[in-house]
Amino acid sequence: MKKWMYILLLLTVVLSGCNSQVTEQKSIKGIEDISLKQLSKHKNSYIGDNGAVGAILSDLPGNVIREYEIVDEKALKVTYGVKENTNDTEEQFDSFWFDKKDTIEKNYLYNGLALFILIDNLEHVTLKMNTKDEPSVTFKRKQLEKKLPHSFKEYKDDTALWQKELVDGVVKSKDKRQDVYKAFPMKQS
Repeated sequence: MKKWMYILLLLTVVLSGCNSQVTEQKSIKGIEDISLKQLSKHKNSYIGDNGAVGAILSDLPGNVIREYEIVDEKALKVTYGVKENTNDTEEQFDSFWFDKKDTIEKNYLYNGLALFILIDNLEHVTLKMNTKDEPSVTFKRKQLEKKLPHSFKEYKDDTALWQKELVDGVVKSKDKRQDVYKAFPMKQS
């Protein structure tokens, strides 16, 4: 009987060790961690479908979302931050978002573009941090689309074009990114 107890105890320790390793590997996604092919599985989503909106937000860079709110069926407010009882820590969150100068700019723009591409009826999106000292931005679909070489629909149907023109050509280009932020200035929350 003792032999079985030791085996069960050993098995419990091994399994809990494996589980904690899996948990530790989970981290905040960066732009380089995103597969547009995977992300495009969410295309043709609608703002009224909370499951789809939540799934999109969890697949985007900076995927630690404190909350999101659907405003008047055409606008979305997303607040980034660590929730209680999650595997992500404040240190991981701060390290991801605040260690490099342009992380917030790049991720906000990437996420705004992706949300407009994937959610057909989204007209406005506000992205912000859960602290008042950090910047927020509100993107508007029609104004943002005018700054792009193609329509959001064309990017939705062609992930290679999306990668080349939007991710590599706009988000990762400091000059093009700054041009977008002139039209959509960041504000202190």
